[in-house]
Amino acid sequence: MTNELRRCLGPVAVTAQAVGTVGLTLTAVFNIPEAMRSAGPATWISYALALVVVVLVGETLVLFRQLPGSPSGIAGYVAAGLGVRIGAAASWALLLGYGATLLGCLVFFGFFLEQLLLHLGWQAPRLLAYLLGGLGCLELARRDVQLSTRTMLLTETISALIILSLTLVIAHQGWGAADLRAINPLADTAGQVRSGLMVAVLSFIGFESAANLGREALQPERAIPRSIRTAVLIAGVLFVIWGAFLPEGLGWLPASARQGLDPLSALAEQLGIPGAGLWIKVGALLCLFGTCLGSLTALARLGYGLAEQRLLPQALARVHPRSGAPANALLSIGLPLVAGGALVVQHNLSISQIFGLFGGFSVLCFLLVYGLVACSSLQVALPGNSRRRRWLVGGTCLLAVAAIAVAYLTSVVGQQNGMLLTVAGLLLLGALRAWWVLPAGRA
Repeated sequence: MTNELRRCLGPVAVTAQAVGTVGLTLTAVFNIPEAMRSAGPATWISYALALVVVVLVGETLVLFRQLPGSPSGIAGYVAAGLGVRIGAAASWALLLGYGATLLGCLVFFGFFLEQLLLHLGWQAPRLLAYLLGGLGCLELARRDVQLSTRTMLLTETISALIILSLTLVIAHQGWGAADLRAINPLADTAGQVRSGLMVAVLSFIGFESAANLGREALQPERAIPRSIRTAVLIAGVLFVIWGAFLPEGLGWLPASARQGLDPLSALAEQLGIPGAGLWIKVGALLCLFGTCLGSLTALARLGYGLAEQRLLPQALARVHPRSGAPANALLSIGLPLVAGGALVVQHNLSISQIFGLFGGFSVLCFLLVYGLVACSSLQVALPGNSRRRRWLVGGTCLLAVAAIAVAYLTSVVGQQNGMLLTVAGLLLLGALRAWWVLPAGRA
């Protein structure tokens, strides 16, 4: 084992990390149907507002492009302006956020693999399907970061094309003049839009994970900004289109089918598209595998960075000499998460419960870090950016993130207090650890 990450990733690999962790098809198959249950025809507006916020966050991250790359990702940007203690607390928040994302996606992976095998005439216990996905992701992430990023790019491309094909069929078969009322923003209430915001913001989470590869990218000052912008652009365009068209098609289904695990497959079968249900299941499975892989990649780098700061055992700051991956951190963080997820699978949670628990947990952690990055951009001079640009971009970003956070919190206080208290308690533990171990000052 060595202690240095290997600089070996080109711009395509870094972009694959960002796009793969976002999980494009995951949004079409799970997130948009979930948002539709509460936001109805306002789903596309929720996604449009989330896109505006994410664009502002992305441009704020780009302000830090000249800083040295860090396995802590955007938490390193926080440390540059607000000090190493707050930066370490941000790393801990990202660790929690990616961990919640990984757990939710792995549980969904188990569901979909079980359904796919049943579709093919084979029966496998859901727990076995879950463990196959979790351990498969761990093994691939451990072997080679270049192989992992290529796999993410391939799975996302195939799965997104499958869902786009279904969207075109919906547009061709049912999107008439009378249906244009579905995209009329005047017909939607603020409550509908707000109720869909959490799921919409959750859909974009992961685009910032490209920054975790800062030490492994060949030209990080160019590759990371480009990958962030590319991921936001691709995801934003697809999500707004899907948010407008897919709810229209889902509205053709009976209520029982809309509430199921896989409403898009039910829609494809109702439209009479040969084999589409199977292909959607395959696309969702590929996307979930890629998203889990991206989350594991980010988690391993965060664990490596925290070990470098002596906030986690120093054995985690070791790199495998052949693969160049932080294998100790990957296994030490990934295996307990996979084991914990196995307990969740045994409880047979509903889709809404999984979203409320893991999705809400993840959104809170990431919104906190996005806000801290915006504050950091206002505190430190950044090469290549004027003070005016920093204040315009960072200040607007801070206001937007705060507005989204307030809107989300007002919708869950009193309904998910257990999740809120758990997030607050775990964040406090990480902050206290950082204050106890690290000296004051900037990175």
